[in-house]
Amino acid sequence: MSFLLKFVTVSVQIENTGGVKNIDQIFSHPGKRECMKSFSLYQKFALTIILLGLLPMAVLATFIANRMIRDYSMALKGQYEQAAGYVDSSVESMLDSYNTVSKMPYFYNFSTDHAQSSYLSFDYFRQILYGEGYEPEMMEESRRQDMENFLQYIQSVDSYIRGVHVIAQDNSGKKQSFHYSVYNTFFRDEELFEETVDYEGIDKDGKKLMLVPPHTTDYFYGMPETVFSMARNYFDLRGVVGTIFIDIDLKRMEDIFRSVEFTGNEIFYVVNEAGDCFYSNREELIGENVAEELQAADAQKNNLLIRTPENDYGLSVIISLDTETAFGAIRRMQRMMYVFVAMSVLALFAGSFYFSKRLTKPMHEMIDQMSMVETGNFDIELPIRSGDEIGILSKRFNQMSSALKSYINQSYVAQIKQNEAELTALKSQIYPHFLYNTLEIIRMTALEEEGSEQVPEMIEALSRQIHYLIGPMQDIVPLEKEIDIVGKYVYLLNCRIGNKLQMMVNAQGGLGVQVPKLILQPIVENAYMHGIKPKKGKGSIMIETAVNGEQFEISVMDNGVGMDEEALTKIMRLFESDEPGIKNEYNWQSIGLKNVHDRIRFLYGEAYGIRITSTPGVGTMVRILLPLREITKKDEE
Repeated sequence: MSFLLKFVTVSVQIENTGGVKNIDQIFSHPGKRECMKSFSLYQKFALTIILLGLLPMAVLATFIANRMIRDYSMALKGQYEQAAGYVDSSVESMLDSYNTVSKMPYFYNFSTDHAQSSYLSFDYFRQILYGEGYEPEMMEESRRQDMENFLQYIQSVDSYIRGVHVIAQDNSGKKQSFHYSVYNTFFRDEELFEETVDYEGIDKDGKKLMLVPPHTTDYFYGMPETVFSMARNYFDLRGVVGTIFIDIDLKRMEDIFRSVEFTGNEIFYVVNEAGDCFYSNREELIGENVAEELQAADAQKNNLLIRTPENDYGLSVIISLDTETAFGAIRRMQRMMYVFVAMSVLALFAGSFYFSKRLTKPMHEMIDQMSMVETGNFDIELPIRSGDEIGILSKRFNQMSSALKSYINQSYVAQIKQNEAELTALKSQIYPHFLYNTLEIIRMTALEEEGSEQVPEMIEALSRQIHYLIGPMQDIVPLEKEIDIVGKYVYLLNCRIGNKLQMMVNAQGGLGVQVPKLILQPIVENAYMHGIKPKKGKGSIMIETAVNGEQFEISVMDNGVGMDEEALTKIMRLFESDEPGIKNEYNWQSIGLKNVHDRIRFLYGEAYGIRITSTPGVGTMVRILLPLREITKKDEE
C-alpha cells in the first residue's frame, strides 16, 4: 500500500511540472473498460482483507496503542518537568534569602563605645576583625565577644542556620577564626573545619556566593548534623578582609521536596556543575559526586532524565525515571492489543496467501527496476503482462521514468546557466574596481612627475594587467600568473609612493597550483590601503603557500597597523551577508575581500574562502583556502 501511494504521489508531481498534460492520463488504458467488467487482482485481495477486518483492526490497534504511549509519555514528562522547575525555583529562592543573609557584614551597624568616629558605618565588621578601637589589654576578649554577638545575630535570622564561621587575617597577617553555633556550644577542631569546607580551595578573590557540598558538623562537639555551607568573601575599601561561612541544615532543602508529590519510582538530585550532590532521595548519594552515575543513567535506553538549567548559584535539579516501571501498565495493555492483532493475522493468513503470491512476482520485478531508478538510470522499461492494476502501474512507471529524465535534464541545464550568470556578475564587480585604482596611480604619477620615463613603463605594466583581465577566457589560472600580475600592481604602486612597499614571495613549489583568477590583487591592495598606508606607506607584504592534505592555503601577511576585534567582526559579518561591502559615510569598503570570498565559496563550497587574523600594531594575515588542484594536460589545452 505504501509503495502504491508513493508511486502515485511522485507521478502526480511530475505530471504537474509538465511531464504529462492531464492527470486523467494516469488511469487511461485501452483495456480499461474490460478491466472494470470483472474483479481485478487488487480488488479480490483487498475485498478479502477488508471483509475479514484485518486492516481496520490493525490500524486502530496500532493507532490507539501508539497514541496512548505518546500522550502518556508527554504528560508524564511535562509533569516531571513542571515539578523539577518548581523545585529548582524554590531552591533558588531559598538560596536568594541566604545570599542576603551572607551580605549582613556590609550592613552590620553594631555600635561599640570604642569605635572610632573616622570609620564609615559599614566598616564596623572590619574593625572587629582587625581589633581596631579596642584597649590592648581587653582587645582579644572584647573582640571575640563582639564577633560572637554578630555571629549570634546572623544565626538568629533563620532557624535552619546551624552555625556561622568567620576566617580572616588581622593587620599583622595572623589568621583569626571565629565560630558560633547556638546548638553546639563548643568548637572542636579548626583544621577539620577548614578541610571540610575546603578553605584552601575556595576562590579568595571571588565576590559571588560560593556553595560547599553537604557534610557533617564534626568540627563541633555534640551530635553531628548534615549541613551544606555557603561562603562569601567580605571586602572593604582596601580589599579582602575575610570569609564568612554559614552552615544550613539539609532539612531546609528536604522541606522543599516534601512540598511536591512524587510517585516514589524516581530518583531526584540537586547537583552543582561538578556533579556534587547537594540533595537526593537516596541518602547515600548526598555529599557524593554523582557525575558518572548521571552520565550512565542518561545513556540507558529505558531511562528518562529531566534536567533543569543551572540557576544563578550553579545548581540544577535532575529527575531520573525508569520508563519500564512508569509505563508498565500501559505497556501490558499494548501487548494485549498486539497479541489480539497477531491472532487475527494468523486466522486471515490462509485466505490471503494465494493472492499475495500472485502479487509477489511482478512486484519484485518492479522493485528491482526502481532500485535502478534510484541510482539515476531512467533508461528502463517494465514488461506489461496484464491489464489489471499491476499492468497499469507498470505502464505508468515507464511513463514516470521518461518524464523524470526529461525534467531533470531541463532543471540541470537551467541551474548551470544560472550559476554561470552569477559567477559572471561577481567577476564584473572586481574588474572595474581594479582598473580604476590602477589608472588613478598612473594619473597621479603623471601629474607629479611630468615628463618622467616611468609613465610609459607604468602604462606597459597596466597593459599587461588589462591583457590578463580581458585576455583568454580562463577563470582558473596557475598561481604563478596571479603572483606575476600582483608584482605588476606593486610596481605601479611603488612608482607612486617611492618604492616604500616591499613584496616577498615564498611559494615553495606551489606556483603550478590552479587558482581562480584575480584573487591576490584585491587582498594585496587592501593590505596596503588599510594596513601599511596608515603607517606612512612604508612596509612589506609576504605571500606564502602551504599544502594541508587536500587543501591549498595562500597567506598574505603585512606588517601594517592591524585591526581590532570590532573591525574583524564587521568583516566576518560582511562575509556571511549579501552586502557587496561595508558601507561607511562616504563609500563602500572591503568590496574586493567580499568579492574574492564569494567567488571561492561559489566555486568550491562553504568549506573554502577567506580567513583573517590580525593584531593591532603588529599586522594582518589573510589566508585563502582552496582545494588542491595541480595543472594537468587537459587544463593547459
